[in-house]
Amino acid sequence: MFGEENLNHDLKGDLERKAIHVLSGLLYIPLIYISGDFALEILILLTLLYVFAILVVLILRKMHYQPVCEMTERWSRRHENYIPLKPTLLLHIGISISLLLFPTSILYASIAITALGDGIATISGKMIGKNKLPYSKRKSFEGTIVGALAAFSGAVFFVSSLQALVASTGSMLLESIIGRDMKTNSSMRQVLNLLKNDNLILPIFSGYLMMLVG
Repeated sequence: MFGEENLNHDLKGDLERKAIHVLSGLLYIPLIYISGDFALEILILLTLLYVFAILVVLILRKMHYQPVCEMTERWSRRHENYIPLKPTLLLHIGISISLLLFPTSILYASIAITALGDGIATISGKMIGKNKLPYSKRKSFEGTIVGALAAFSGAVFFVSSLQALVASTGSMLLESIIGRDMKTNSSMRQVLNLLKNDNLILPIFSGYLMMLVG
């Protein structure tokens, strides 16, 4: 009964988090398009705002401010460290680096792959995933396939079908391998948790795949 309660808690938190992940991720495409030549400056400003917001939330949580504590409890997984807005900040950093590395069409496609692929893979895996991948007890064939299809459907609006196929498939395979942030008191492990986060890596990785194919 307790295990089922934890599962329902994690499922509800995942659905809410990933819905926000998809919507907020896709909003970067019109934001960068509208910003034009000032896109980098806008992203730098947003970085500062995200960092400030995270610090405020952490302080409020330390002060046991009820709405913040409830949000943290609702969106956290039982076996993981959860820092509010950290996934959003890492996605933002990944997109900012991609802006410096790739042409606009590949940048937009990498955003679509990360937002749609990662978000929908998790949601579909939780909802319909029954067959676990041989190398991961957390990931399913169903979630990875649906995530790849969603990523492809978003990326193909901006790049060729071959680029979209290779990047979406490769990114979802990488997403299925990358581990989640496990609870730890080790500073080195905390750094590794940060660097292996899919929100940070997928925009850059998918962009490089599209550059190689293109």
